[in-house]
Amino acid sequence: MKHGGQLSWPTTCLTCYESGWPSMPQDESSFEFEARALNIARAIHDPAGLQGPVFYQGRERDAIFVTSDAIHAYEFTTRRDVEKAKHDAQKTKDMLTELQRKPENAFKSLTGWFVTREEPTADQKKVIAQMLRGSQVVIHPISVTTLLGRLCNSEAYLAARGKAPFGSIAYSIRQNFPDVKVPVPFFAKQGGLLHVGDVSERLAAGSRFLLSGEFGIGKSHALREIYLSLRKAHLRSHKLKRFPLHINLRDCVGLRSPAEIIRRHAEEIGFPEGDKLISAWRAGSCTLLLDGFDEVVPPRWLGSASDLKDFRWEALAPVRRLIEETPTNSGVITCGRSHYFSSEKEMLDALGFGLTCNLLTLNDFDKEQLQKYLDLVGVQWSVPDWMPTRPLLIGYLVSMQLFSEIDSTLGNPTTAWRKLFSAVCERESRMFVAVRPQVIQRLVSRVATIARSNGDETGPVDVSMLRTAFIDVNGREPDEEGSQVLLRLPGLAIADAETNSALDGEKRYFVDKSLAETAYGEDLAQYLISPYDSHALSRSASWVQAASELGIGVATAACVDAGVTATGVIAAAKRRQNNHQYDAVLADALRVHFELGPGKGNTREQFLIEGVIFPFLTLSGDDPIQSRTTFSDCVIETLDVSDVDAGEKVPIFRNTIIGYLEGASRIPDWLNKNLTSCEIYNFSAPNRTTAAIMELKISPERRVALAILKKIYAQPGSGRKEGALFRGMDMRSRELVPDVIGKLVSGGWISPAPAGREHLYVQVKGIRGRVMRALDDPASFYF
Repeated sequence: MKHGGQLSWPTTCLTCYESGWPSMPQDESSFEFEARALNIARAIHDPAGLQGPVFYQGRERDAIFVTSDAIHAYEFTTRRDVEKAKHDAQKTKDMLTELQRKPENAFKSLTGWFVTREEPTADQKKVIAQMLRGSQVVIHPISVTTLLGRLCNSEAYLAARGKAPFGSIAYSIRQNFPDVKVPVPFFAKQGGLLHVGDVSERLAAGSRFLLSGEFGIGKSHALREIYLSLRKAHLRSHKLKRFPLHINLRDCVGLRSPAEIIRRHAEEIGFPEGDKLISAWRAGSCTLLLDGFDEVVPPRWLGSASDLKDFRWEALAPVRRLIEETPTNSGVITCGRSHYFSSEKEMLDALGFGLTCNLLTLNDFDKEQLQKYLDLVGVQWSVPDWMPTRPLLIGYLVSMQLFSEIDSTLGNPTTAWRKLFSAVCERESRMFVAVRPQVIQRLVSRVATIARSNGDETGPVDVSMLRTAFIDVNGREPDEEGSQVLLRLPGLAIADAETNSALDGEKRYFVDKSLAETAYGEDLAQYLISPYDSHALSRSASWVQAASELGIGVATAACVDAGVTATGVIAAAKRRQNNHQYDAVLADALRVHFELGPGKGNTREQFLIEGVIFPFLTLSGDDPIQSRTTFSDCVIETLDVSDVDAGEKVPIFRNTIIGYLEGASRIPDWLNKNLTSCEIYNFSAPNRTTAAIMELKISPERRVALAILKKIYAQPGSGRKEGALFRGMDMRSRELVPDVIGKLVSGGWISPAPAGREHLYVQVKGIRGRVMRALDDPASFYF
């Protein structure tokens, strides 16, 4: 190390000064403050390398930056006394005066900087000004906040960032309701519950987080709340704390380096100083928030499961570098859909996180959060049991103002799920340039059909199945954007990343059974509309599970929208029957036919359903097609006979297993004669049948009310058509039904939902327990 008139710096100190910004600047030591200030000065003058601390004429100087046209000398201090300002100013003045005399510096500007943690006192500024009177040397007394402003105007950045979209929040339908906030709980894998303030504090301390969650769970909203918390802390600390740098990764298509990502981000939000933003990031002056790691489009994808990890690794290369090159003590959080990866380990590796990364997840609204949200937006509504509590979907319902009236069609699960399905596909399509929402809807619908081939309506589906769906819908191989669409299809997830090995072929599942049923119902309708086209459902079904009541309702509504009549549907069923396809699709087609119009379609065709599993099957005396159908070797988990009156025709059952007979405490005579080698394991409790309820020693109105509630709440999430509520009662009781229905609706026991030909009455969320207690103890029931 040389002294005297030569500049030199002790290499042993460089590593210490590289430590970056400490976790709590207001409590930092003098050494930590000097390290932080030096990093900022380095980024301002020479982002590529550190210049300082140095020695000149035997005295240590905190930093000197020498360029071809300027020399900048720095002194950093946490002290507030005048003597310190006088000492450092004199030291800087002497050095700059000496350097100015050297020939090589004749045409260089020389500037000194006296940098304090808080704003310099008036006395410090005064004494420095007095010392420089009559001198050509310039020394600026400033705070580290002002110094940071020279590096990057964080206030201007935050103003620009606040006006720009935040992740997928930008794709929500505009709301006419106030911007309300419901506390966001994060579930840490290591155990415990964290809130926005907890995560923000740990980020400020330099921690790193990876937030994953499924479609619509509220990841972008949560990241924005963290951004707002960090923004507030930065401004309230007079910019002593790091400012949040929030980047939407979907804007970074085709980029290759961290610098390109930050420049693109600056352009997208309208911030003109992208290079300064890069310098601030490298100086450790900001906390990094990255939204949507699953939205980064890579240059190519060959389409097989074997190279999918390479696909993701390549796609996330610039993001990985951005995280890895962020200064060690700067906080980082990124979020995305966990199903983008096949395992947790791959996710951590591809994103450049080490073992010390904190893993967080988000869950659906619980009952308390849901009610608080509805209260804040001014919605008064009895939420039915089928209502999803996923924040995104709840937000869509509010945005579309479907809570405005109690008798909204939202009360119909079929209508509601179709609206939700359409809305999420519309939202997803806005993230891509050339993909229409109808295409995404058809893709998800086809995936739902393909998923059933693996034995469950929720999946699994692998990469080859996703590609098959894309080719079926579009008639071509997926291109770059199409590949990304497939990986991001809304509603799909990996059920258990830890068990999803490479041998599993990147299997995915629908995150919600009702969503899968809705999507399948839409695809079933497309087949029934054009049964002669080369639709996937025109082939024999490789699955045995019949659609749920929701799936049938969705298919029926889609057929109505397309102008398809019961006659058209029965034609498709007859074609299937003639092809000896006695499968689940035929069963679904016959049920859609009944929903479209019982008694229509004057066919005398006899139908056979063979080897199909029904989770729930309702018999009806109004359906002549059903009465001419034979169910052979089937499994019916619940067979509801409540809507059949004595003397009406019913189907034939052969070698069929019935798990539960709803609406009868024993086998009725009219059904027994149509059973051949069948087994029935359980029956309704004697007091739960319509006949038993109508014999109770309570008022006629209460009997009718209990009978109606029993039918509507027979299965979780199901509803009943108005006509079915009259069945099983004598004429006098039937006269009371309209008035009792009105009282049950006004009392919040049931909810009406127009369903085309007649009204549908559905369950109300949170009431099922009360209904079951009333059926167990009818004497205590009043409404």
